[in-house]
Amino acid sequence: MIKALIADDDEITRVLLRSMLRQNRVEVVGEARNGEDAQSLCVKFRPDVLFLDINMPRINGIEALKGIKSSHPKIAVIMISSDATLKNVQQACSEGADDFIVKPFSQAKVMDAIARSLA
Repeated sequence: MIKALIADDDEITRVLLRSMLRQNRVEVVGEARNGEDAQSLCVKFRPDVLFLDINMPRINGIEALKGIKSSHPKIAVIMISSDATLKNVQQACSEGADDFIVKPFSQAKVMDAIARSLA
């Protein structure tokens, strides 16, 4: 079973994503509301895949991505954001993001991103 961690400061996004993942037999091992918690939960749970928002308090998603990829390079990181500017997408990719999903997203897009990221 695939283990996933969700990091997004928006509760509705976390609930929606958790529901989509569970419907597809992906185990949600934890949820974070900021980049700092995302980093510590990656250490604690070692997920296969992390869904990481860009705009979050404390540590933003790009900074969290840098730390996570440097200490846990095998975690597949899928960025999720409504702020999908060219700069954000390029920066996320250059820091090691495995995929990028624009909000709002569909279940098919989420599952396709997991498949691509874990391939």
